[in-house]
Amino acid sequence: MPDVRSDPTDADDLALIERAVREAGRICLDAYHRNDARVWDKCENHPVTDADIAVNDYLQAELMGARPDYGWLSEETKDDQSRRTCRRTFVVDPIDGTRAFIDRKPGFAVSVAIVENGFAVAGCVFNPLKDEFYSARQGCGATLNGKALQVGGCSAVDGCIMVGYSRKFKRLNFPDMRYKISNSMAYRMVMVAGSHADATVSFTPKSDWDVAAATLIATEAGAHVTDLNGKLHRYDGETTSGMGVICASPALHALLLERVKPVMAKLASGEATLQDYRYLGTTMSDRDTAPVQLLHLVIGGELVDPNKTTFKDLKAVDFVGAYANYAEAHDAWKSAAQRTVDNAHARYFILHAHELIDPDKDGVIG
Repeated sequence: MPDVRSDPTDADDLALIERAVREAGRICLDAYHRNDARVWDKCENHPVTDADIAVNDYLQAELMGARPDYGWLSEETKDDQSRRTCRRTFVVDPIDGTRAFIDRKPGFAVSVAIVENGFAVAGCVFNPLKDEFYSARQGCGATLNGKALQVGGCSAVDGCIMVGYSRKFKRLNFPDMRYKISNSMAYRMVMVAGSHADATVSFTPKSDWDVAAATLIATEAGAHVTDLNGKLHRYDGETTSGMGVICASPALHALLLERVKPVMAKLASGEATLQDYRYLGTTMSDRDTAPVQLLHLVIGGELVDPNKTTFKDLKAVDFVGAYANYAEAHDAWKSAAQRTVDNAHARYFILHAHELIDPDKDGVIG
């Protein structure tokens, strides 16, 4: 990341987007729990929901209302080129990982950055389902829920934790790695920033709104982030699309870049074409895995203290049932909760058990 001189307005701008992103996350989470979003395709294999539009509209009104002289770039709004004429620009992905949102998987996030002179100076990425709020300001470090972040120290490709689809790496003869899955590019990158993974590599071109906030957060946490050619991505170019992403600790980034270089060199020289390497782009076959079973448990009983979660007698806990979708679990919880009106210490809960036994939702335990 280039040296961008701190501006007195940076702290105010970060506070502004933090407040807006938290509220946007609440809007997103409410829509997720209602599970009634309308879905359509913007173009082939690019779904959008009315939740994306609702979050986008809120952010645009809130942020541009506070900073009317800033530019605006969002996945859900036509590029008006204000990003190239204004001193500062909001770069927004209302719901990065819409497919995960639709599939009811946790790999989605609200992402907002403020860009100046081609690079982000403030950024937030919020996964409301996991209540993980990542934030950073240029030169001031990065945080997760207020705690400082530091990228992990992994320096070997073999055995590293990679966020991505295993099929691509195996086709490129990468050594064995452990894989995590997330549909959101922004969330994949902040996972690296928070040491929940060692690296993420995207062979698919990513747009400014996918990576602007997350790049700042990862960089401020000590990661190195470039495109597949090892170049920093700027956010004031003629196009809003970049050539993939490599995000990792500096030592691991260098090793990953060396493994990608031969492919990029063949493409640059004309020795190979994108058709030859057609598997570099993400396809549905990369995502397709055995369906992951959702498991919602509804339990309840009398608590020692109604403001805490300690049951008075574990042997007396009422197991209402196990449900394959949230709507059924919610109906069962609501019905059971109605029976507690005469007992102030009785409470019922919905436990998302699938998130405990399969936190990455990839059908693999561990």
